[in-house]
Order: sequence, then C-alpha cells, then structure tokens
Amino acid sequence: MNSSKLFFSPSEYFILNKDLIKKIGIEPTIILCSLINTEELKKNNDYFLTTIAYIGSETTLSNFRIKNGINKLYKAKFIDVIVKDEGRLSVKILHDNILNTFAIKKSNNIFKKTTTQKPKLKHNRFKKPTIKELNNYFIELGINTDESDIMFDYYQSKGWKVGKAPMKCWKSAARNWARRLSKTTEFPDYYDKKIEKQICDDPTALSRYHNHLKKNGWESIYSPSSGTTWRKIKTT
Repeated sequence: MNSSKLFFSPSEYFILNKDLIKKIGIEPTIILCSLINTEELKKNNDYFLTTIAYIGSETTLSNFRIKNGINKLYKAKFIDVIVKDEGRLSVKILHDNILNTFAIKKSNNIFKKTTTQKPKLKHNRFKKPTIKELNNYFIELGINTDESDIMFDYYQSKGWKVGKAPMKCWKSAARNWARRLSKTTEFPDYYDKKIEKQICDDPTALSRYHNHLKKNGWESIYSPSSGTTWRKIKTT
C-alpha cells in the first residue's frame, strides 16, 4: 500500500485530510478518496479503470462536480487521467506528489508522528523536619520550644497529614500552629470535659491542653463505657 492511502479509508467511509481540503477543496478531496479506494480494491498501483457514474455512486456528487474535481486533481498533479470514452476514465494516483506536497515522510508504509513532549514539572517531595529543625524554627518565630515538641508529636501521629492530604510545607504548618496558639487562652491545671469539648476541633489547642495536664500530674485513661478521659496521678 502506498503511503498516501493511510490518509483515507479503504472501506465504507472516507477520512478527509484537512490540509488537502484547504488546498484543493472538499469535493476534489472526496473524489480523491473514492479513487484511492477504487485503486485499493483493484489492487493496482498503476492505471486502473473507473467511471463517472461509479464515482457518483460513491460520493453522491453530480457529473459536473465530479468532472470539475477530477480536473482540479489533474492540475494539482495528484492524479494522471486518460479519458477513454464518455464516462470511462483510466486513472493513476500520483502518491509521491501528494506526499511531497505536504512534506510527509514515508518509512516502511508507516507514518511516524512526532509529538512534542512537555517537560514534566518537578514536584518537590515533602521531607518531614527533625525535632531540632522544628525547635529552631519555633525559636525564630519567638515561640516556646515546648510547643514544637507538641506539634512534632501531633503530626507524627497523623503521618504528617493536614486533614486527609499529605503536608506540603512544614514551615507553613508551624506558622499556622503559632497563629492558633496566639488565640488560645490559659488552661486550668485540672481536667475539664467542657473545655476539651470546646477545643476538640482545634488540634493545636487540644494538644496544648493535654500537654498542660501531663505537666500538672494528669494521665489519660480509657474505659469502654466513657471512652478516653483524664485522672490525677496519685503521689505516694
């Protein structure tokens, strides 16, 4: 099969090349498709016989439009045609001329379409901070380093995720932690379930409160009936 045949369907429908339509018009392009189909069916790469009537049955074009289209294809040097008698034509498809017109390279009857690949954007992978890095950054923010330990333990237990999404920047998370910290009030030195309920949606405040309780001799306990709660550690 000649390479230009790959632009057109050899079966029940036509595939029209847009560049060809722009150059010679849609009707000559349809006629060329029909001629290539006929050439393929006859398995003949040289001259083959066809008729105006047959082209009309394939394309539904009038005799006048078919003759006009064949004339355009001949002038464009896409076909060579010999008129045998009224309505009978001997046609040869000039595939190389078609290919050369559109600067299409053929290799082993296969078109190799080159695509320009967009460079892949490099995404910086998240690297969790060390406790020392977090401590130093909290010092830069002017915050007690005890809070950096609380933040580290909190996000370590969450797999360094913000909600359900992986953390992208731990410094941004630290700044948000500091902002929430500035809005919190001082906590009492005892466990208050009401306070815990009020701050349950704020992980920063909740972690601070629990850490505050631990420093004041409280420990968390769990029971099937009441869930997690806190109790004062008895000293002997």
